[in-house]
Amino acid sequence: MKRKKILFYHPLFLDGGAERTNLLISEKFSKKYEVIFVSNVFSKIYSSEIRRIGIKKIELKAKRTITSFFELSKIINKYKPDIIFSVQMHASILALLINKILFKNKLKIICCERLSYRSYLKDFKGNIIIKLAQLLYKNAKKIICNSKELSDEIKKLCRSNNVTCIYNPTLTRNYKRLSKQFSVHEKVFSSKKKIIISIARLEKVKNHLMLLKAINHCKNKHNLNLVLIGEGKKKNEIIEFSKKNDFFNNLHILNYKKNPFPYLSKSDLFILTSDFEGMPNVLIEAMALNIPIISTRCPTGPKEILLNGKAGFLVNKNDYHSLSNKIDLFFSKPHIFKKKKIYYKKILTKFNSKIALKKYMSIVENYI
Repeated sequence: MKRKKILFYHPLFLDGGAERTNLLISEKFSKKYEVIFVSNVFSKIYSSEIRRIGIKKIELKAKRTITSFFELSKIINKYKPDIIFSVQMHASILALLINKILFKNKLKIICCERLSYRSYLKDFKGNIIIKLAQLLYKNAKKIICNSKELSDEIKKLCRSNNVTCIYNPTLTRNYKRLSKQFSVHEKVFSSKKKIIISIARLEKVKNHLMLLKAINHCKNKHNLNLVLIGEGKKKNEIIEFSKKNDFFNNLHILNYKKNPFPYLSKSDLFILTSDFEGMPNVLIEAMALNIPIISTRCPTGPKEILLNGKAGFLVNKNDYHSLSNKIDLFFSKPHIFKKKKIYYKKILTKFNSKIALKKYMSIVENYI
């Protein structure tokens, strides 16, 4: 019997949490359905995992979403997927436009929101995308958001009742076991200095400069090293800032790690300084390894994960002075951070992967 097809359109399939989430969901789907990944750019990071799961991978010749209309239309027409998952608002707009113009809204499209729509407000193009979402999202079969705050945002934006929240199936892996998979040999982890760590792509939205400014503000008071794990366009800017502010010897940038957990488990404090998120898996992973947390109060996700500050400290976006004060507090009164960890176990139960994957499968079976 011929298996039904599920197509994922994710314009930039790189090395972040959204990609990891798509792989986990697809692995569940692949046991029953044929899964196809379509992207404008595929990182090689997950190539072996895509092959292991048995996902068909199609890389578009067009390198931008906006120029992919006809190419993606041909792929849809060729493979005739029973359901299309579009990941990120601009991808969903393209899929919904194709559906409306060429398929008379007969395609079954499920939009997956992974980031606050406010991240699109920065320019004219982003504002157009938001306007189109308000017009087109009513034609989606379902809009899945990965946090309650994001769900509320999208409901209000699109005035749609077809929005649901499904948390990322983050806790599919045994993080404690993964944290012991190999020994960390980098000298920075063998020093007597406290380790502050951040794991994120080195891109503007992750706002590493806020973290560097906060460290620079308090570096003379504390014996610390800052470890960044990730790759991206802002790497040189981060290095130049550290050199200019006499912090280069305390900054250690490690390339993307498929298993960053041995490094995370040996760190003393995890900091997230994003301007926008959806539901940052890395906060959940830090909790799973019992690491104290400071995060920006960015839309959306961190407030929800950290129980509005009960389970970790929250600071406003770009407020590096406040972040610096919280770092000071970590060094002077670590017991305050330790107290917040009593909430970790309670929070982690919400991110049970079996519950999330069951919800995804239920939606598929309802529409396929």
